[in-house]
Amino acid sequence: MSTTLSIKRWNPLMGEWVIIAPATSGRPWSGTLISSTQEELPVYDPCCYLCPGITRAEGKVNPRYSGIHVFDNDFPSLSMDYTAAGQDVPARGICRVICFSPHHNTTLSRMKEEEVHSVILAFRDQYRELSAIPGIEHVMPFENRGKVIGVSNPHPHGQIYSTDFIPSIPLTRYNNARKHLEENGSCLFCSILEKELKSGIRMIAENDHCAAFVPPFARFAYEVQIYPRRHAPSMTDLSGEELFSLAKIYREILVRYDNLFEMPFPNVTIFQNCPSPPGIDPRPYHFHIEFLPPLRSPDKLKYLAGFESGGGNIVNPALPEESAEALRMTSTVHYTE
Repeated sequence: MSTTLSIKRWNPLMGEWVIIAPATSGRPWSGTLISSTQEELPVYDPCCYLCPGITRAEGKVNPRYSGIHVFDNDFPSLSMDYTAAGQDVPARGICRVICFSPHHNTTLSRMKEEEVHSVILAFRDQYRELSAIPGIEHVMPFENRGKVIGVSNPHPHGQIYSTDFIPSIPLTRYNNARKHLEENGSCLFCSILEKELKSGIRMIAENDHCAAFVPPFARFAYEVQIYPRRHAPSMTDLSGEELFSLAKIYREILVRYDNLFEMPFPNVTIFQNCPSPPGIDPRPYHFHIEFLPPLRSPDKLKYLAGFESGGGNIVNPALPEESAEALRMTSTVHYTE
């Protein structure tokens, strides 16, 4: 355990302090422990509503797809058709599901680079299509992975939420980046990346077009962000070569996560593209992928309790430099191979 005393670091993207308190990781623990026991899954599950050829709960039938399959969520949180009575405002948007593979028992970390590249391209295409729809102001592709964060279906899949408003975190980041551009004439994200590349102490992986690091203001013990080296507001601004490099480093980080504790690593992965309302200036924003894993150790979750839930500032139980070293020391060959 690190002997570092509690410190606070400024998160310029969110305009808030993050408390780094490694000493808290040594507290006695009598709460819930997470099991790393791995469930053996079949290649095809006739009870899974995401497998090829299955009739879903609403009666629609999945095609016998062999690659990627995208469809509108049968039970969406948002819909362009929703209405509301009285003073209520309808929650309008489009929710989609993207199946990464027809194989029920695989994960992105165990798929080949070219398969992961296909997933990246599918997310890009969905962003392009959905952000062009009138009334849509933000498109967020993401993957929730692991039972401990509430995932009910282990079939490899992600989701896409397209909303008629800009969610608070992307909006805050955009506004802070716009302010930085106005005051300094440069991209806030590019400035963060330049400092991380120069320092190197929190870097995990890099290639010709992308870099992955634990941010100095990480809110989660093993939080990682991937930035394209070249300034690009959204995925659609990246070249074919850059997208392939992104897929390679994306897969590498997922493999490193699994290898860290030799278990399928629970995670929330978010593709942060520039908001897309009419007339917005895309220059301040910089596309990035962020991983927000809930584990603080192999058997313990990070919970947001009183101070964090009520106050809004996060207490990270791990020093980002030590988390980066742990991930950097893991193998890039999946532990099951």
